[in-house]
Amino acid sequence: MKTGEEAVVESVELEDAVCERLRYLNVTAGAPLVLLKVSFFKKTYLIQARSAKIAIGREVAEGIKVCRK
Repeated sequence: MKTGEEAVVESVELEDAVCERLRYLNVTAGAPLVLLKVSFFKKTYLIQARSAKIAIGREVAEGIKVCRK
């Protein structure tokens, strides 16, 4: 995704503990997602899922499958 681009979460394919944490932060299948910012070396991503703004690492970001609008 590019900065400012909107998408919809298709699935979250990560460990159970990480999936549960993301579920509490509104990152679930069908949730709208916006990529707000990417760090310089693309190690950290700032996303917005519904009303929550979340910073995630590259490994977690790669486990979130999205469908672009």
